[in-house]
Amino acid sequence: MDSPPPRVTTATDARMVRTRAAMRQALLALLERKQLDQITVRDIAAEASIGYATFFRHHESKWELLQEVAEEEIGRLMALGLPLLAAADTRGSALALCKYVREHRAIWSALLTGGAAGAMREEFIRQAMQLGASQVQKSDWLPVELGAIYGVSATVEILAWWLRQPEKFSVERIAEIVDRLVMTPSVGSNMHAQPRQARPRIHRRKRAPKR
Repeated sequence: MDSPPPRVTTATDARMVRTRAAMRQALLALLERKQLDQITVRDIAAEASIGYATFFRHHESKWELLQEVAEEEIGRLMALGLPLLAAADTRGSALALCKYVREHRAIWSALLTGGAAGAMREEFIRQAMQLGASQVQKSDWLPVELGAIYGVSATVEILAWWLRQPEKFSVERIAEIVDRLVMTPSVGSNMHAQPRQARPRIHRRKRAPKR
């Protein structure tokens, strides 16, 4: 008779959760001090106070850990911006997004301007489709999937460009750009031009002919 598989205890579960959290925090802390390409698995293990072999029980590479960090960071970003976007406050949503990225500039620089930019874009689109489709008011002219792909791609490019620049562009300036180029058109609130109000006609008195 086959023996049952070993039972994972609650203590083991809790330890695994703590270890994974420690690795994520270690990577984030290292990103504040180093470029992503300079960070090794040994650096992460040392920062997290875990064994080198322990790292590979949870992740195959630092890139897989980075993907987990990306999911978490994007989730936080979406939680900030989506409620405002759902309320049609596109400027507020753009400002919340840009403030968060600015406060975590080192992390987002690594995520958007390094080798993980492609994976970030895919994860962004996945979460936008999953969360945004149910919260943002649907447009009568733009398919939801296309709106998510366009909106995320454009936003990622704007943020990546911003993070590569010297710090001369304010959060408010970039938020305005994101709002006017991406959010307002995607939501569709400004796409249908309002008809111009007819100007009142001025009836001028005819001058009497000169004699």
